[in-house]
Amino acid sequence: MRTLAFTAGRRVVYLMYVVAVAVSALFGYVLGYVVRPNVLDGTVGSLGPVTFALTPLNLAVYGAVMVGLSLGVLLALVSYVSRYDDATPADVEPNEEG
Repeated sequence: MRTLAFTAGRRVVYLMYVVAVAVSALFGYVLGYVVRPNVLDGTVGSLGPVTFALTPLNLAVYGAVMVGLSLGVLLALVSYVSRYDDATPADVEPNEEG
């Protein structure tokens, strides 16, 4: 049986991150499959100076990378800040209630 520590806190957030990246890759693949008949007219995608054909594999990688980077940066910032969430100032004494 799994303990509460296994399903609490950071592990759940990291699991949600991995699931979001996987779902975005799946959606990218499906989108690439849907637009595949339109590729014959020379349609390409671009990200700044980089252009790529709209194939299922390319759109799956694009979706996973874009969601992974954007959510990854936010996740890294939140993880870093959460380390200091429970810290109490050294010069503050607890009051009578707590």
